[in-house]
Amino acid sequence: MANTSVSIRERIKRADGRWGWSTKISIPEGKFKPADAERSGKFYLVWTEHGKKREAKIRAKTLEAAVKAARAKQRHLEDNADGFKRADPLLQPNERKTIADSIDRYLKRVEISQDAQTLKAYRRSLRQFESWTAFIHMDEIDHDHVMAFRKHAESKGNSRLTADWKAMRVNKFVKVTLGLADGKGPIRKSDLGKMKPNGAPKIYTRLQIEAFFEACRPHEELRYRTLYEPAFRKKELIYLEKEDVLVGQQMLRVQSKVRYDENGKLLYTFKAKANSERNVPITKELMQQIVEHMNNPVQQNSRLVFFTRTGLPDTHPWDKLQAIAKRVGIGKFDLKRFRATRATEWLRPKWLGGYGYDIPTVRDLLGHDQDSESIWAYVRAVEMETLVAEDGKGHRGPKPPGFDAYWNQKHPNKCVQQQPKPKQMDNSVPDYSCRPGEMFDCVPEPGSRPWAPWLPLYPQIPELPQVGVPVRVWFPNPVAVPI
Repeated sequence: MANTSVSIRERIKRADGRWGWSTKISIPEGKFKPADAERSGKFYLVWTEHGKKREAKIRAKTLEAAVKAARAKQRHLEDNADGFKRADPLLQPNERKTIADSIDRYLKRVEISQDAQTLKAYRRSLRQFESWTAFIHMDEIDHDHVMAFRKHAESKGNSRLTADWKAMRVNKFVKVTLGLADGKGPIRKSDLGKMKPNGAPKIYTRLQIEAFFEACRPHEELRYRTLYEPAFRKKELIYLEKEDVLVGQQMLRVQSKVRYDENGKLLYTFKAKANSERNVPITKELMQQIVEHMNNPVQQNSRLVFFTRTGLPDTHPWDKLQAIAKRVGIGKFDLKRFRATRATEWLRPKWLGGYGYDIPTVRDLLGHDQDSESIWAYVRAVEMETLVAEDGKGHRGPKPPGFDAYWNQKHPNKCVQQQPKPKQMDNSVPDYSCRPGEMFDCVPEPGSRPWAPWLPLYPQIPELPQVGVPVRVWFPNPVAVPI
């Protein structure tokens, strides 16, 4: 039997000055005394619907108005339990948002804030949903309805992944339109099962990352390095608090939090993704910069590391971030691509310029659960880089000194063809298959590129040194320094 009871709770100020909740006030059966009926306060209705706890604030400030609203809501729940559908008494007729009007408004919002491809995807998904649904009002859309739309999309020839994305776009539309909190939409991503990654991950090149940070001002560079080094998600950086900076361990911590001011008013809330609470190591240099930033007297009016002048979470720097990315020629900034770049750096072997971390370690650093499939896309990308670097297919160049010993140590079961030893500081030597090594010296000839074998991995090659000047070249990152 459905639970149709409705109770009243009051927001009260405690003796210590903090705001809290009163005990539940049941709906009285008889009449109120005038003094009780006119008692003012901040009243809320609390009830259970579809197995979930619900609450609504009462606009009127008297207990009598709260009781009337509670009785009307209880009759509404009883009618629904008996199969009689009628409008929610807590919503005025002019307050109920229609689906058609809400879609028009939401698409205008997406057109202003997102790119053309995103707008096209949302327009296609929401117009298909509008033509399919028989509902009129936004508050009628629930979990079963969105899942039914997902099934409908599959029946029209869409793949499971496409249908999943369409359902997620409808879910996002409902959340934004009704002002629902994260995780409170009609469906959750977990309801759709595993949404397998589509294609290889996109990553930024090392030169693109370096150019991006060079284009930042000092305070911008600190913020975005704090985003990049631990491979944070957007909200993990926004809600990073000073107590999350673990100086002794040289780590940054990600954890859920809810913060109120001294009057009990909610300041902000952050819920970490499932199984994503973690500690992530950062470099000593970055930790020192963060500590200096926190010790600045100007930074003392908030518990957050990065915040607005009023001490609240700062979300506006994302607009500046896009401007920086556009200025350095990497197009629209993509946070997932930023994280993917860092993830591949962690997985990439040391001799290729990476960190050489194992897969479980990188999964934990990224905050992925054990069943996540994203990590395998990063692994495949790094394996492909490694194959290209080790095989050197179709690429020729001078062989680094000591390479044979290096290669035999790394691959004891693979025979390396012995070639005449190249002469140092001389380009007139036989052509060798180039694989990663420590370094080698050479004299560039007119029009030559000693590190050309690395073009597939590093498409942006720095300018060659002056012809005829001896240089020393380090691999795998192609840097030439005059000797």
